[in-house]
Amino acid sequence: MPQWVLAQCPFQLEVTVLSIEEKALTDQITNVWHRVRIERVLLGDGLEAGDETAVVSQVRSLAPGTVGSTGDRGPGSTGDRGPFSGPNGLPIKGDRARIFADGTAAILKTRSPNGWQRAKPLLAFVAADDEYRSEITMPFLAGLVERAGIARTMVHYATADDGRGSPLATPDFAARTSLTESHGLRSADGSVLYMRFRELQSNPLSDFADATTRGLPLVGFRTSTHAFRYAANSGPGADQWNEQFPRQQFGTGWSFHHGHSSKTRILPPTVEAARHPVLSGVSIPPEGVIVPSWLYNVEPLAADCRVLLWGESVDSERPNAPQRQPILWVREVPRTSSTQGSREAPAEFTLPPQRIAFSTLGHPGDFANAEVRLIAVHMCAWAMREEAALTDAVRAVVRGTAFEAP
Repeated sequence: MPQWVLAQCPFQLEVTVLSIEEKALTDQITNVWHRVRIERVLLGDGLEAGDETAVVSQVRSLAPGTVGSTGDRGPGSTGDRGPFSGPNGLPIKGDRARIFADGTAAILKTRSPNGWQRAKPLLAFVAADDEYRSEITMPFLAGLVERAGIARTMVHYATADDGRGSPLATPDFAARTSLTESHGLRSADGSVLYMRFRELQSNPLSDFADATTRGLPLVGFRTSTHAFRYAANSGPGADQWNEQFPRQQFGTGWSFHHGHSSKTRILPPTVEAARHPVLSGVSIPPEGVIVPSWLYNVEPLAADCRVLLWGESVDSERPNAPQRQPILWVREVPRTSSTQGSREAPAEFTLPPQRIAFSTLGHPGDFANAEVRLIAVHMCAWAMREEAALTDAVRAVVRGTAFEAP
């Protein structure tokens, strides 16, 4: 089951397993009962950290090679059994895990087939541009995110397809039609995009849509305002991806920039903006910070975009264009609950809004600046609701991890 469906469950919890018991119902069906202690409530009425509750998962005895587990089936799983060593790939006593479940606070019923997930969420990075070396900057950022303890990460690179719609395994930075291991996007808890003028074919595009258009956390950089460029004769879906996708997800599309010989001055935030978690601990001096990125024109933004940082063009090649533009903004988009895949879910419950963060920064030289690196890591943490990971010690690591721009 794709992660966006699990993210609509009424109970989403981080737990420690206290005990496990199997109870056979038939020759083929077994209920596996776990007693768990709640470590963190991501979503779910009637439960708090420290509570104990029961969790039931139903597993079936199927033919060899058939997926019949309720355990994690995402990329990086251990063989066919997932990351857990219990029956049918379920956790055992002492394991820490996340639960996506229906039922009640007294008896949770995990979503099948993968309602048990690893405790640390998975953040997918898409490095698929042909101008700014995202194949170098995004793995670097992914490494910082992992070191900060925000999430596990996986990087998907530009590649070609095999002619039948499936991606090749080897990155090809000149190719536009696919992404390496694109199926793994369906298992991601959130995505970070650095893309430009892609023409993804049907299979990788379907994987991409599940990860980015279904309400999961989303972060974007620079050319992701023009992530796609399908030809007009590609069919009715061309406009959906060329124009509608960036406007619906990021609140704006591609317009123009101030020229390759120009730079951008990052202006200090307002007092109110500086209080936002994305800018917590970030230091921008009163005179601003000059970075290599040439300023993008992005206005007007969607009404729900909250601008955190503005940029000012330095040595603009377009002196008659607006010289100040937003360079960092966030959105919180309401989500509606769904009963898809549910056996027993409340008729109505409130989902937390989708968090989206976008920055037009992203020239490789920008990441050589410690404060830009910090902002990028903070964007990922905020979108994933993992701000608690951003300690002073983590900020020191991010600032101290030098990046030499290619």
